[in-house]
Formats: sequence, structure tokens, C-alpha cells
Amino acid sequence: MIAGNRLLLTALALFVGSCVGPVPPVPTVSVDGFDPEVRDVILTAQKQALAEPSNGQASGRFGMALHAHAVYPAAALAYQRAIRLEPKEFAWRYYLALVDQQLSQPDQALDALSAALRIRPDYLPAQLRKADVLFELQRFKEGETIYKSILEADQASASALYGMGRVKYAQADLSAAEDFYGRACRAYPTFGAAYYGLGTAERGRGEEAEAAKNFELAQRYSRDSPPVPDPMLDQVQALATGISNRLAKSDQLAKRGNMEEAAQLNEQMLQRDPENFGVLLNLLYLARFVERLAGQADALYSKARQINPQVPLVYDYYGVVLARQGKFDAATAAFRKALELKPDYAEAHAALGEILELQNRPVEAIEEYRRAQPPDAAVQLKLWRLLILHGRGREAIPELLPALDRNDSYAALRRVLLGEAYLTAGDVDAARQYLEQARNRAQSEGPPGLAAQIDQELAQLAARR
Repeated sequence: MIAGNRLLLTALALFVGSCVGPVPPVPTVSVDGFDPEVRDVILTAQKQALAEPSNGQASGRFGMALHAHAVYPAAALAYQRAIRLEPKEFAWRYYLALVDQQLSQPDQALDALSAALRIRPDYLPAQLRKADVLFELQRFKEGETIYKSILEADQASASALYGMGRVKYAQADLSAAEDFYGRACRAYPTFGAAYYGLGTAERGRGEEAEAAKNFELAQRYSRDSPPVPDPMLDQVQALATGISNRLAKSDQLAKRGNMEEAAQLNEQMLQRDPENFGVLLNLLYLARFVERLAGQADALYSKARQINPQVPLVYDYYGVVLARQGKFDAATAAFRKALELKPDYAEAHAALGEILELQNRPVEAIEEYRRAQPPDAAVQLKLWRLLILHGRGREAIPELLPALDRNDSYAALRRVLLGEAYLTAGDVDAARQYLEQARNRAQSEGPPGLAAQIDQELAQLAARR
């Protein structure tokens, strides 16, 4: 009986071993070519993993150090080791999935995400990633189920709405795709990929004019997408060091509006590397937001121009700081230099238009606003307003009419401008029609105080009868 039990236990041990497999060794890595800071982080974590070979946390932290510095193949091995040592730990399976995605291994990423979600099924970033991987693998119905589940909890999830748009487009349901892409754009108005998807769906339905507008917006916002808070990934990224990682962190801080933190980080980098062009450019950009940097703008500009005088951003960023200081002539010269290097630089044209408008040079300002292509919504409003103020409202009408279909924060203002344009053209009935539409939008959508101003305008029109 005892011998039988021993045989059974031996068989079970063999069975379990065949499912789990042996614990792989701590991976070896080459750190040649890395910044000294990066080498220290990786080698310190590796030393700890080697010193504690049965500690899953030590192997996992080694994987995180490698992951943070894009050493993905070795990071995957370290995470696999940590999983064998701590099979119930969510982090190692989730991080392995992220690395598998970076290595273009969607099947492995899906397995790792599924295993991670069995441990922690409510982790939203993992749910979104799993749905995205399922889409990549053309398993559309399964991905759709996850996106729908996310939207049941948060109807305004731009990422899930975009995912549903992709699924519906892949299923040739262009009407539904257009709806979901449009909702994603409204949920996050600078979602470049969603505008591209919307344009593609519209083009497929023969809506060429609208598609062209959304393709332009897709190009303008091509680098922007809605942030998805991911505390687990933040822990990996917190380990990242070296100049390239610090620059990336600076960009993230600025995008979130943490300008002072971004400035401090760039100042630290500049102390260590005074000739770093990217850092100088960052500080010159941040000088428009951080008051204490404005006094350093001349020095930053001179140094950046000395290193690379052919980069239009140097002159554009410097021009913005000068304009904020009221130095309009110097700012104009800076913007014109940016445009000399890049004639289609939309932001520089728009900034130059603002200065010319402030200098009461409306004809030139209108021309610069028109050159700002593809047009930004705020710049378009400035252009149309200036046309109306200077008796050229008829020119604004054919541009304003097709823009009324856009459902964004400027919807009410466009209708106000169209009403004013018709008023200057002598068409009082049309003016009243669009001003009433603007009032209705303003009452529900804002901006504050606009509805009351429109009521005053409508009262004046009524008094003319």
C-alpha cells in the first residue's frame, strides 16, 4: 500500500513537472553601449536575482529593470522565471504580456493576458490589451465582447469606443464603425487614430467631404491618443533612467500639464549634458508655461541655434516666448525664420497671424490664418471672426456652413459666427436662424455666458422689425 502511494506520488510529481517545466536560469545580458545609469540599474537587479535564485520577486524585479530599458528578450526570460517561482503573482504575467507585444508575439501575449486576468479580472488596462490582441489575431467577436463589457462600466471610454469602431469596420459594418469612431472622437477630441478610422468609414460610405476633414484632423493629431492609467506599467517605467528615458518622461509630464516638473527634469539633464539639443529645445518650449524660464529664453535660443540652426522649432518656440513678452517685432522675425525653413508650418502661420491681428494688420493676419493648413478649429474661428469684423462675412459663410456638422466644444461659437456673417451680408432671417441654434447649443453645452449674449443680440434683431 505504501509502495503504491509512492508510485502515485512519483507519477503526480512527473505530471506536474511536465505542465510547469523547470525553472529557467537567470538570463545573462550585455550592457555594452548603455548609459552608466542604465548599466547600474540592470546589473544591480541581475546581481540580486542571482543571489536569491528561489526568490520570484528578485527575478521579477530583474525583468522589470530589463523591460524599462527595452531589453525585451531577456526581460521575457526573467518574467517567465518569476512566473515559475510565483505562479499566482499577477504582475509577472501581465508584464510578460507587455513584452510579448513589444516582440510582436500576439499569441503568446494573449496567453499571458488571459492568465493574468484569471488572477485579477478587473484590471482595465489588461482587459483593453487583451481586446486589442484579439483584434490583431482577427478574433473579432471575442474582442467585441470585451470592449462591450468595458463600455458597460464606462460609456465614455475612448479606447473601447475606438476598439469597437475597428471591430465593426473589420466586419464591414460601416455605419456602426462610423458611429463608434465618431463617439471616440467626441470622448477624446484629439484622438488621431479615431479620426483616421472615422474618415476611412466615411469614405467607404461615399461621404468624401467629411472624410477629407477627418483625415486632416487625423494628420494633425497623429501623435495623440487617450491616456489609459496603468499603475502596473508605471512601476516599470519608474525604473527607466538614462537620457532618452528622461526625455520621454519629460514629454509625458508636459502632456499631462505638469510643466514645472518637466522643467526641473530637463534642467537636471542640461546640467549633466549642456550640449544636448533635445533638452534645450524642451526648455525653450516650456518657457512659454514656466515663468522663471522665460528669462532664460534668449540663452536657450542662442545655444540651440548654435548647435542646429536649421530646425524650425527653435524659432517657433522662441517666437512664442517673445510674443508673450510683448516683443512682437522680434517674435515676427522668429516666426518668419521658422517659415523660411518650413513654409507649410501651420503653427508658425497661426502664431504670426495672431501677432499681425494684435498689430491691427487684419489683411495680413487673415492671409496667415489661411495659410495655417491643415486648419486648427481655434484658428478657423479667429479667421472667420476677423473676416466678419472687417466686412468680409460673405467669404466666411461657405466655410462655416460645412463646419456645422462638427460636434465639439466650438459648435455653438460656429453658429454665432455664421449668424453674424449672414447679418453683415444683410440676410437677417438666416442670421436669426443660426443665432437661435447657437443659443440652444450654448444653453446645454456652454461656454458660460454665451447664451445670455446671444439673447441680447436676438432682442436687438427683434427690435429692428
